[in-house]
Amino acid sequence: MQEFANPHSLRNGIFDLLSSINIATDNNVKLLDYTTELFNKNGLSSDYYGYHNIDHELEVTLGTLLVCGGEESIPELSDDDLKYLYVSALFHDFDPEKSVDKPHEENVLKSISLDSTIKDLIIKAGIDFEIIKVLILRTVYPWEGHLRESAEKEIEKCFQISEITKDNPEMQKHYLWLGWLLSIIDRVTGYALGDFSKALHLAKMNSHASAWNPALMIKRSVTYFCLLYTSDAADEGLGVDLGGRRII
Repeated sequence: MQEFANPHSLRNGIFDLLSSINIATDNNVKLLDYTTELFNKNGLSSDYYGYHNIDHELEVTLGTLLVCGGEESIPELSDDDLKYLYVSALFHDFDPEKSVDKPHEENVLKSISLDSTIKDLIIKAGIDFEIIKVLILRTVYPWEGHLRESAEKEIEKCFQISEITKDNPEMQKHYLWLGWLLSIIDRVTGYALGDFSKALHLAKMNSHASAWNPALMIKRSVTYFCLLYTSDAADEGLGVDLGGRRII
């Protein structure tokens, strides 16, 4: 989608979506513009070499509003849920002091917590900061092993501090679901807002950010294109069937 090709157009697209779901308050717009200012100020503009720059942050925010706030949005989402998803998406990868491209969620939360302007805007929006932390922690990837265990421990602390979720398993389950939803949107939005060449470029940057070994990158690429090729051939009725799998 060429209309969302740069931070300016992404910002305008986000504003339009906020307006369409009646949450384009002065406070939410200030959060949007302040986020862009922070990323640019900390060297994370569109010119930043890595995957996790202002483009990614705004794309995920736009994708969150597209998926969760449209006319055919998810019925289980409340207006408050949209606000929490919006703020969490805006700041989910904000880690200006990172030593590598892949942000660390603990550093993200620290950076947000130490910024008085962000905290003030979040409080004025009537949003529980502990819930924002939960949603951001749930975007940890991969969601397994020690990364998951560490995130779950911090999430439990947040749940016990927040008056919304303290001793309330149903609300805890609900906000974990919101975090899962944000995590899915985080993974796919950038690829969905462009053509194949953009997706390929993002994949290269993301693999670098994840510190993948080049051998792993090649192995996964070969696997992907082999599956893609055999799938296309099957659609065309080509190839031969070998043990239930069509090959060329």
